[in-house]
Amino acid sequence: MFKLYSMINNPVTDTFYALPYNPYGKRQDYAWSFPARWFDMKNDKSVMIGNEFWDFIGGTGTYQLFINEINKLGSEYRQRIYKEYLEIEPVTNKFHL
Repeated sequence: MFKLYSMINNPVTDTFYALPYNPYGKRQDYAWSFPARWFDMKNDKSVMIGNEFWDFIGGTGTYQLFINEINKLGSEYRQRIYKEYLEIEPVTNKFHL
């Protein structure tokens, strides 16, 4: 982040630490200690987690649309998305915000 900000002519105005998925559901419940060594995961404005990240890059409602589409794909593809893309074990019921 600092390297991007220090570039000549400062072409980058905003940088973020982004996590595409929040296994804890809400930002205030985020509890993984590894990134907390560098960021205040619950309050830092440069941190985007789950729905904040997807809605930032795709517009309001993008994250929920993404989750809805995963759930429509069926059990086989849903399990593959969780394991291969999100790299977590699938939850036993549908994810709801």
